[in-house]
Amino acid sequence: MPSANYNSRVDYLVIHATSENFSESLRLLTQPSTNPVSSHYLVPAPFDPTYPHSELKIYQLVPELDRAWHAGVSYWAGETGLNDRSIGIEIVNEFKCIGKMGSIEDTAPADFKCEFPVYDDDQIALLIELISDILDKFPSINPIDVVGHSDIAILRKSDPGPLFPWEQLYEAGIGAWYEPDTKAKYKQLFLNEAPSLHTVQNALNRLGYQVELSGSYDRSTQYAMRAMQLHFRPSDFSGVVDIDSMAIIWALLEKYRPKELIGL
Repeated sequence: MPSANYNSRVDYLVIHATSENFSESLRLLTQPSTNPVSSHYLVPAPFDPTYPHSELKIYQLVPELDRAWHAGVSYWAGETGLNDRSIGIEIVNEFKCIGKMGSIEDTAPADFKCEFPVYDDDQIALLIELISDILDKFPSINPIDVVGHSDIAILRKSDPGPLFPWEQLYEAGIGAWYEPDTKAKYKQLFLNEAPSLHTVQNALNRLGYQVELSGSYDRSTQYAMRAMQLHFRPSDFSGVVDIDSMAIIWALLEKYRPKELIGL
């Protein structure tokens, strides 16, 4: 008799961008190396001269129930090592970054620059089809737990970047987005009296981001805010704690983690 006492291994979905063309991405994700990486899926880009087909197709590189090595050192909503409990999707996008993240004592978010090509409509349509199928198979993945690599590795990663269409995915039934009216409510509230920096850090942490509750505008806070902005306010991802960003955080908490608003 099958047991009723089990649940899915998969609770998160992580979206990456490769920074390489298709051929190099496929090599890096499949061949042995001293620093091996992989993902469950690879989504190619059109007009890539290294892509060998006339039509885009999804490449599955690792079975969904096996662990791919895509997240690295990672954190989301109290969980670490997200390889164990996530599906990883790499999207071919040849972005380039100047500067080095990780030296947080010396490098402010404003000093770290990346250039991301626009994601192609056909590529995003294929991605939406893939993720919709994954979510049908793994209903344990909550909308707020569909994240980017930059969300779970705030000091190391910037992908899939500010041009990734998170709001478009939300409109297709994938992932999280805030309600504009709720954001406006909190924006007006915070214009009258803004939360303390310690409270903002607490709210970021309750949303999912790894941030120290220091009460000071330190590098951890700057990069956590930058990661949130890359996802939910890509027009400005400077890492500055502003009223607009705070309103977005509270609107997301109210919609997806309402219990976490208690005590803020």
